[in-house]
Amino acid sequence: MNPRAMLGLVTCAGLVGATFAHAEDAKPTAGDAAHGRIDQRLDMWRVELGYRGSFVTQPGYNLFSTQDYFSQVSLALSRTVFVWRRFSFAPGIAWDYGSAGATERQVAASTLDVHRMSVPLEARAHAAYWGYGFVRAAPGVAYETAEVDDPSAPGALTKSRWLVSADVSAGIAVRPPFRGDSEHIPVRPWLQVDVGYGWIAAQRLNLTQDTPSSTADFGTLAMQGAFFRLAVAASL
Repeated sequence: MNPRAMLGLVTCAGLVGATFAHAEDAKPTAGDAAHGRIDQRLDMWRVELGYRGSFVTQPGYNLFSTQDYFSQVSLALSRTVFVWRRFSFAPGIAWDYGSAGATERQVAASTLDVHRMSVPLEARAHAAYWGYGFVRAAPGVAYETAEVDDPSAPGALTKSRWLVSADVSAGIAVRPPFRGDSEHIPVRPWLQVDVGYGWIAAQRLNLTQDTPSSTADFGTLAMQGAFFRLAVAASL
């Protein structure tokens, strides 16, 4: 397995373990119980920045990578719009970007850039005041740009296309503990991990060259597979 993927999975497991350990230690105070509150705001603006690792085993991806792994940076903004008891719902907007390249295949060099724009729809269950669990569905679109520098061609072969995309995932968000009354903290930091499945519609890699006009078919590319995401966030 890719070392970065192994590190990400180990980090995920460690964060989950630390979360439940913290849950046992961080008991609500008498004041919290008296006021009927948990130790964070359910109604919040939230921004997150993270690392996303995807496992892409579809053969068409081999043109751009020597390993079945794709790294992306992930940025999201969300706003709580509905709260009922300890449950809340927060839609948002998100952007993921990643790039891959290879030089050890049948071509001199190849690159793939993927921009994913989505609308995360997140349902949260605030089971304890240290954080919450969530499920997320994120329909959206992806913009893929593929380029192949073929030694037998006078110029690079390229193709760019918009495609439909979707993600589903589940995870936990943990608020690090603070001394004193946390209600007075204006900006709250979070640690977050989620795992799920990402899907981008398949496309035919019929790359073209403008001058002179030519086309080469490299098969089908489908950026689909399981993923994990590690993120830090801040809420207001």
